[in-house]
Amino acid sequence: MAGEVCSRLFPTFNKHPFDETLPLPVIFGFLKERRRKQLKARPFPNEWLKIIKRRVTFFARLSAVDQAELLDHIQVFLAEKRFEGCAGLEINDEIRVTIAAQACLLLLRRRTDYFPRLVTILVYPSTYLVDEQRPTEGPVWEEGRMSRLGETGRTMGSMVLAWDAVKTGAADPSDGKNVVLHEFAHQLDYENLAADGTPSLVTRRQQLAWREVMRTEFASLRAADETGIPTLLDTYGATNPAEFFAVSVEAFFERPIMFRARHPRLYSELQHYFQQDPVEFSAERTKIVNKML
Repeated sequence: MAGEVCSRLFPTFNKHPFDETLPLPVIFGFLKERRRKQLKARPFPNEWLKIIKRRVTFFARLSAVDQAELLDHIQVFLAEKRFEGCAGLEINDEIRVTIAAQACLLLLRRRTDYFPRLVTILVYPSTYLVDEQRPTEGPVWEEGRMSRLGETGRTMGSMVLAWDAVKTGAADPSDGKNVVLHEFAHQLDYENLAADGTPSLVTRRQQLAWREVMRTEFASLRAADETGIPTLLDTYGATNPAEFFAVSVEAFFERPIMFRARHPRLYSELQHYFQQDPVEFSAERTKIVNKML
């Protein structure tokens, strides 16, 4: 009798922490978050930190709070992503950490799922060649070999990067070019299961504002590309909305001062999405001053 009373008063004591009525995604999500917290609680390897300080120039310009968060993200990123060397390149911590540090800059200050559609990162020593078809005139297509620094795709589950381009991008954070930021921007784009230049946005209002600004700015870049007008944004972004987003992300983090001055509405949308203002830690101001001297 006493046992029955106890069971009625405290029924949850006899249940498993994961009630059988909970859907599997909820259970897996809980376990994933718990594992990520455990990874972040580990001491950050000193050898990894030395690599970051030597290779990733922007790290020293981040606030102490952002530095700590970035290191936490790197711990999770490196535990969840697989790296493979190509064309004889042997993967080591220098390669893994240098890529992870740049990729995780895109995750600061906001809730993230660590590029969930990406599983494997393939790394070549330098520029690599791919066979592809490209349009020429009308319905005519031609086949050829194209050199590339990086690529990824919505259904690939993988990313390809050239190590020499990764190193260059990490060493000069204000030249407007960063293959890691570009390709991982594509992965953010894919989080809503499309490759349309629109990442996952919380509200309908945000989505409408984003599309209006992006549509206008994309059309402006295409017009500039067709007429040969010089632009801050790489005209490769005129290819399609997905490439426009990736190119814009590069400029946002690499040349934020000029970007904010020339494209204030676009800068504002990216600032709202990333919850960051790269002007705060940009090396661009130093470069601009040096050019004036």
